[in-house]
Parts: sequence; C-alpha cells; structure tokens
Amino acid sequence: MRRTVRTLGATARALAVLAASVLSACGEAPQAGGTLPAAEFLFAAGDSTYWVRSSGEGMRVRSAPILLTDVDGRLFEIFMSDDGAEYPDASFATVRLWSRALRSTDSTLLFADSTVLRALASWRKAHPAELEVDPSADDVPDDPRTVVHDEIEILDVHGPYITFEHLLNADVDGGPPHQHRGKRYVVDVRSGHGPQLSELLGGLEATRVLTDARASLAQLTDSIRKAGASGDDRAAAAVETLDSFVFDSTSFGITDLSREPAVSFMVPGSAEDGEALALYLPPLRVKTPVWWQAVRRTLPEWSADSSRVRWARAPYEVVASPSEDGESLALVLRSRGLASSKREWPVATVAAPAYQLIALDSPPLDSAARAALARAFDMSTALDGLVQRAAWPWPSPVRPVRNRALRRAARVAPPANAPPIGFAND
Repeated sequence: MRRTVRTLGATARALAVLAASVLSACGEAPQAGGTLPAAEFLFAAGDSTYWVRSSGEGMRVRSAPILLTDVDGRLFEIFMSDDGAEYPDASFATVRLWSRALRSTDSTLLFADSTVLRALASWRKAHPAELEVDPSADDVPDDPRTVVHDEIEILDVHGPYITFEHLLNADVDGGPPHQHRGKRYVVDVRSGHGPQLSELLGGLEATRVLTDARASLAQLTDSIRKAGASGDDRAAAAVETLDSFVFDSTSFGITDLSREPAVSFMVPGSAEDGEALALYLPPLRVKTPVWWQAVRRTLPEWSADSSRVRWARAPYEVVASPSEDGESLALVLRSRGLASSKREWPVATVAAPAYQLIALDSPPLDSAARAALARAFDMSTALDGLVQRAAWPWPSPVRPVRNRALRRAARVAPPANAPPIGFAND
C-alpha cells in the first residue's frame, strides 16, 4: 500500500493531478430491475482519493490528490511542506511531514530534520554577498558544489500509523564531512509520537520479531557472500559493502501481506565513497494487534487468480478489475443479496494500484464532518503543489539511498513469497 501526499511551499510546482475517467451516475437511471444501493466511501487508488456517494437518486464521484486515513471514525489528512533556497552554486531543500484532523484548524508536526536549515544558515553566514536565484531559471547550474537536501517518502499508512523513510544528502563545499543517510520511521498521525515496536506489538512479540529480523539479515548477507563467491558480478560488488550494514531495531515500518500485519526493516549502510545504501529485509508477519482490526476492513481483498480486488460491506461491495496491462482499474459498485438480484454500476476508471477503502456510511458522516471533507477536497485540488508517491523497489534488497527518485509510480506491496535476493542500479 503506497500513498499520495501533497506538498506545499514556496518552491512548489504546478499541481500534477491524475487525470481519471470518472462516470457520474447522478441523474442517470440504474440498470433495469435494480436499485442503486445507498453507499458513501473514500477509495484510494493511483495518485488520487475518490469520494463516492450513491443513493436511489444516482451517484456522485469526485477526486483529489489527497492522502487521508481513518482513526476511530476521525479522518486525518497527511501532507508535506517544503523550505530551502537556491544559489548559483548551492542548493538547499528540506521537507516536513504534517497531519491534520479534518475537523480541526490545527496541524501536527509529524517529522522534521533541522540539518538542512542549519547548513543553510551557516552557508549564508559564510557567503553574505550571494543572492538567491529562481530555481526554475534556465541558467541555474545543474551540479552545484554545495547540495544539502532531505526527502521523505511515504510508504504506508495504516489507520493511526504512517510509515515513511527520511533521506539526507549533505555535500558542503569546503565544509564538514559529507553526510548521506537514511532511516525508516513509524509515527502516530494523531500526535507525532514515534512508537517503539513493543508499543505496537507488545513486548514478547516485539522481541520475537527483532530476533527473526536479525536472523533474516544474517541469512541475507550470507546468501550475498555465497553468490559473490560463485561469480555473480552484482553480488561480488555488494559484498564489499556488507560490513557497513548495521541492524537498527528502530528503523522499521508497518506493512500488510494479504490484509494481515507485517513489519519491514530497513538496514542502513554505506558504500566506500560514503554513499548511503539501504538493505531491505523481507516483511515479517506478526500477531494481529487489537488496533489492526479496524485497519483490515480498509484493505483490498484480491481474488485467488488476481483478476479482481474487492471490499465487502453489508449492503454493497466495491469491486475493481485491472486492465490487461495492469495500468488501470475499472471500479464498480455492486448490490449484495441473492445472486439473481445482484446488480452493478460503474463508478470510475482509475490508475492502479488500489490501496484502501474507507467507509463513510457506518456510522454515517454528520453534516460537520461532510463539510470538513469537502473543504479538504477543494483545497487539495486548488493548491499549487506536488503529487508525490513512494515506491518500494522489489525484489532488490540492496540499493543506493542517495539520489533516489522521490516521485515514482507506486506498486502493490510484494507478495509473501517474493524472492529475497536481488540487486538494482537506482
């Protein structure tokens, strides 16, 4: 499950809104002999969230590049803000992660790293005569000697918890040693608190998971060494960096495998030149914590032959069928009941993959919550910003962190039987 976020700030570019083919059934008669079921839900797919409302009078659908999550009936929006400056031979850019309950005017800071802004202040002090430049100008150097950037990649959101990676690249001409590092985090969208694994899973389960993760790392590095010794050129190149990978029990994320919870670890390392690397361990299944029960209902359920994905609700179900090339999904709303009385109504053709469905009809939204949701959709669509998506390259456990493309098309979480060994040139 990968998510879309919007980025706000002085350096934001034009909003890249996903163009989707949306059918509005409002005013159209449903299929003969059927009654359009009453339904209201948020459907996240591709780079957008779709707000679908249907009744006997018809169907209304709207979309926006917005990331939402539901926590105990409260909707939270997750977004980023950016800051920094550009000079003829220096570039500084940083990003902060925020959340906001839709019925609140206050935002909660989830994550920020002060490294970039501290480096910018020091650089300005050392170069008082330098003037900022427009980063979109044609004459801006492509390879400034000083570059201090950080990035945040949203990987997953499961109810109250968001998983992301923070990447820092700092090369200051004539300054301190280069810094290139990355780490995976889990943060509570309600408070910004970063829970320990024991808080999420309980002490005994957390201990088991950490033991299994260390064993997985040992097995993975041993396999890479054997592959390198057998003549695999890529493995041989990776062997030179293996001693730099040190297991960090706090560098983990939450993911899902077939709607069940799992934990995935990112193990940081470095190349001989100091370039940051990351080794990704295969996800480890965990015992289901109490808070996961509400999350499971939002996750897609794939058919055995992967021909469709669905979310079942009491009076209706939502079904998405992928196109032949797997690039899009045909979304339909189906009534539930006797097979002879089942009907379906097209909702939208959207970009793949499908992420989550948040039901808004059980319990139903009140007028204040619906108004807050409408304002959030309006703002997300109108603001200049940047649609960002994180991808988890699979099955490549060793890859560079530095210079990764932040804005990528997402993929569905890897299956449990995905091969654990592989390399990629990022």
